[in-house]
Amino acid sequence: MPSRRAVLSTALLGACAAPDPGPGTAPLSSESLQVAAESWHTDLCLPAAAMLAGPLAPLAPLAPLAPLARGAASARTFAFGFGLESWMRAARPGSGEALAAIAGGPAVVAVRALPGPLPSGAEEAVSLRLPAGGLAAFIADQLSPPLPPAPADGAWLLLPSARRYSLGFTCNTWVMAGLAAAGLPVPVAGIRFRGEAMDALRAEARRQALPG
Repeated sequence: MPSRRAVLSTALLGACAAPDPGPGTAPLSSESLQVAAESWHTDLCLPAAAMLAGPLAPLAPLAPLAPLARGAASARTFAFGFGLESWMRAARPGSGEALAAIAGGPAVVAVRALPGPLPSGAEEAVSLRLPAGGLAAFIADQLSPPLPPAPADGAWLLLPSARRYSLGFTCNTWVMAGLAAAGLPVPVAGIRFRGEAMDALRAEARRQALPG
């Protein structure tokens, strides 16, 4: 979690491979999100309206992530993150969890209902437009139904992920993989740290701002 910075930051130190180019650009829609960063961690912050917009909108129950939103009707945004399960579930993670992060293992997708556009501890954020529907599908594909509702009080809901955590696939890699799966031309391979991810996302935001 973002507040558990010191030990895991040390565990994640190491050289990174050069990023691969992302996939071709898919047509952008009015759907948007912000990627928020705090400490070593990044989160995908989806507007609640995007959670409820299914392939046959406005029939919200058909949206893949709609069940997560049902328990937090007043939430404006839902933050999605990824991490090593043993670290994320530890009350006070320490050296044991750091060693587990180096070794890798089962992961969780963390979901949080937010009253505003970003988590309260966010230190920076990048806004992006998305192709319609692709990011929700990426997240839903990693989770086993039925999905429980996210707590209305903003507490983290930790759900087992089909993806495993490793030093080559961290929370920041996961964010980039989601955006690439949604159709944005962003790098994935070699992105392990917050700085690398946010630099690439700022470049994508500049590309989206270009005329035409």
